[in-house]
Amino acid sequence: MKAAIKYILIWLIVTVAVFVIFFAVGSTVLGVSDINDADEISKNPWLLAGSLTCADLLLLLLFWKRGYTRNWVKYGFTYGEEFSTAKLCYWAVVGAFGCLLLEILAQEYVPVPVDLETEEWLGMLMLNPIGALSACLIGPLAEEAIFRGAIERRLLEQKWNPWFAIVISAILFAVAHGNFAQGMTAIIMGCFMGWIYYRTRCIMPCFLVHAVNNTTAVVTALTMSQLMPDTSAEKLGLPVTVGIPLIVVSLIVIYVAARTIGKMTNDRTPIPVPADEVLPPPLPPMGPGDPLPPEMEPQD
Repeated sequence: MKAAIKYILIWLIVTVAVFVIFFAVGSTVLGVSDINDADEISKNPWLLAGSLTCADLLLLLLFWKRGYTRNWVKYGFTYGEEFSTAKLCYWAVVGAFGCLLLEILAQEYVPVPVDLETEEWLGMLMLNPIGALSACLIGPLAEEAIFRGAIERRLLEQKWNPWFAIVISAILFAVAHGNFAQGMTAIIMGCFMGWIYYRTRCIMPCFLVHAVNNTTAVVTALTMSQLMPDTSAEKLGLPVTVGIPLIVVSLIVIYVAARTIGKMTNDRTPIPVPADEVLPPPLPPMGPGDPLPPEMEPQD
C-alpha cells in the first residue's frame, strides 16, 4: 500500500508543479500582474491543455524509466489456444461502450451536484485541439500507466486480495478526477479496466477501453457544441421506463464482456517475475459452471 501512496504523490506533485510553471510563464509572457487577470490566465484553454499534456508526458516518461509500470504492450501471462488479442480487444471495446452507457444513465438518475465551473473547464479542454488530443490519447495512457500499471500491479504483487486491488485502484482513479459527478462514473469503468488488467497484466487493453470512452465523450461534446452552441450540459430527461431497461442492458453488456474475457484468459501461465514480486492467486470463477483454475484445484 505504501507504493500506491507513493505513486499517487508523484502524480500530484508532477501535475501541480507543471501547472504552476505554466501559470508563472504565462503570466510573465503576457505581463499579468492584477489578480483578476491572473484568474483569467488560469482558465486559458491553451495553458490548461499544455500543462495537462506536459504533465502526462512527464509522468509517462518517469513511470517508464523508473520501472513503476511494466508490460506496456506485453502480457504478464502466456495463454492457451482460447486466447486471441483481437478477441480481447473486441470484448474490451464492447465492455467500454457498456460502461459508457451506464455512466450516462448514472449521471441522468443519480442526484449529483453539477459543478458549472468544472463543466466549463472540461468544455474548454475538449474544444482545444491539444486538449482533445490529451483527453483522447495521452491522458488515458498516463492514467492507465499509473492506476493500473503501477498501483494495481503493485497491490497484486504484494499478495493483496485481487478484488481489493481492483477496487482500490478504481477508487483512486475516481478521486483523481476531482469532482463527484465524474468520480462516481469513473469507478464503474475503473473496475472493468482493473479486471482486464488482472487477467492480462498489460495496460494496452485497459488503455483501449479508456481511450474509447474518452474519445466518444469528446466527439459527442464537439458535435453537441456545433448543433446547440448555447446549450449547457443538462440531463437528457429520459423517462424511468426507458432508463431502467437501458441500465439492465448496460449491466448485461459489461457482465458478458467481463465474463468472456475471463474465460478466454482462464488457461494462463504467469511469466516469471523478479523474486520479490509474486503474482497473487486467481480470482474465483465468475459463474457456478466455470472450472476452477489449476491453482485452486483441491489437492489429494
